[in-house]
Amino acid sequence: MQQLEFEIPEDKRIIILSLQPDPYREILEGSKKHEFRRKFLSTSVNAFIYVSSPIKEITAYIEFGKPIIDKVENIGRIAELEGSGSMEGISRYMNGLETGFAIPIISIREIEPLTLEELRKTYRFTAPQSYIHLESNPKLKATLIQRLKAAAEMS
Repeated sequence: MQQLEFEIPEDKRIIILSLQPDPYREILEGSKKHEFRRKFLSTSVNAFIYVSSPIKEITAYIEFGKPIIDKVENIGRIAELEGSGSMEGISRYMNGLETGFAIPIISIREIEPLTLEELRKTYRFTAPQSYIHLESNPKLKATLIQRLKAAAEMS
């Protein structure tokens, strides 16, 4: 996966997105090129990534493209074409929905991790089920931006 040319777009919302360890690893390896969601924002966003149990850390920053909002069958085709999922798996995940989201992953940059313990103690953070808007926690946002800048300087 392409490393991010460091620049935080002013016009993009930044969220904290929760991912399980396996999909996160697939994104790092470059084999997963879309994130599939039942519900998501309809505009392009960037995200700091919280990797769930057993890792329990914010570990990276992803630049996302504009979400593809389409019929579940078409979202399933995207997963099959990229090899990160199947029509059956996407249909099961999006059961009961007419449309779903395929969010293109443009780039990823790992940052110095923040553990869940530190996040709770210092920033009163609760791990999201799906995502949260970073603007709701300015202190955490400042720390994450600082870590992102440090990671960019090291590369």
